[in-house]
Amino acid sequence: MAAGRRSTSSNRMSAGQRWLDQMSASGSSLAEFCRLHVPALEQNEVRHNVMLAVLGGAIDRQLADVVTWSLGSPGQCATMNPGRPILLADVKEAQCRSLAEQTTQLDYAGVVGPDQTALWFARRAAELGVKFLGPIPQRIHSLSDKPRYPGCPGHPRPVNADDADLLADWIAAFIGEATPHDPTPARDELRRVAAQGRHVFWIVQEQPVSMAAIVRRTRNAAAIALVYTPPSLRGKGYGGSVTAAVVEQAFAEGKTVACLYTDLRNPYSNRCYVKIGFRPECDSFHIPRDIAAC
Repeated sequence: MAAGRRSTSSNRMSAGQRWLDQMSASGSSLAEFCRLHVPALEQNEVRHNVMLAVLGGAIDRQLADVVTWSLGSPGQCATMNPGRPILLADVKEAQCRSLAEQTTQLDYAGVVGPDQTALWFARRAAELGVKFLGPIPQRIHSLSDKPRYPGCPGHPRPVNADDADLLADWIAAFIGEATPHDPTPARDELRRVAAQGRHVFWIVQEQPVSMAAIVRRTRNAAAIALVYTPPSLRGKGYGGSVTAAVVEQAFAEGKTVACLYTDLRNPYSNRCYVKIGFRPECDSFHIPRDIAAC
């Protein structure tokens, strides 16, 4: 997901102020929003894994700066964390166009949504003068059965504090390749992440050759990302192996389904995950905002 800079223009509302204005105008609360929409979203946790994780984290941490929009029936909604893209759920074209009209003065980093929703939103926003970069076509895949390992040598190992420098290098390389519109976290932050054991390496002859991580958890699902293998080591099954290991980690935690996103412009990664056992759930688009034009 893209992270954008906050505009300093005086005519652009901060996300936090927008949330406060909505609360004052409607008397609604994040808890009420969740009571209305979360049960509908949880009917397909894979499809809505990002939004469910955002809402769950906001409730857990009692955050008041998550912007929410109820656009119709339960499940027809949108959310945004400050400085992040707008997330769309199962909304109709007219609802997407209406939301684009409501958010012309809002500082957001782009838009993400299943099927055609993000395209509908961005098309109307562009008509109103909002500038975007090219759409990133994605596919969400899910796996509920035991993963199939590619059969390469090696074994998984949790990343630890001693791996901090290598983890930082690989995350920076992953972002540069897969999500160049995202900022690279500071190395001090990555060192703290390494010490938390959230990432997994695939080890061959005592050397890390690939990595992956669980980046989001919902009630029954775990979302996997940051799957990276250095270019010189690709094509050997290491990325598939570490992904399979992380799927088994998710199942050991009690999750019943694992999911991940692929870039449809990269046919190799899509074939790789199918071999492990992942199946397509739905397509999605991520359309980053053109920050330079803001």
